[in-house]
Amino acid sequence: MAADLHRDDALLLVDDQQIAVEVDFGLFLPDKGSWGGVLRRVPEWVAGAVKSADEVRLRLSSGHERRIRPLAVPDDEISVPFVGEGTAPF
Repeated sequence: MAADLHRDDALLLVDDQQIAVEVDFGLFLPDKGSWGGVLRRVPEWVAGAVKSADEVRLRLSSGHERRIRPLAVPDDEISVPFVGEGTAPF
């Protein structure tokens, strides 16, 4: 990941649920605008919901909200890697 990392408190929006999480994120491929990161402090029960949800969004403390695609999520994991969709929110 790029040296320009961001850390923020955010809301993870999973279908109709809102869960407070921490997020570390940045640009993967700056020339292409690809971004993503790792969600932290994800409650275990949310990990399963994230895998089966129709839509997962991330709302940063700045108010920016983007759809994200969680990567492989073990059932008992509290850190969830993800790839962001759309333009980077920073």
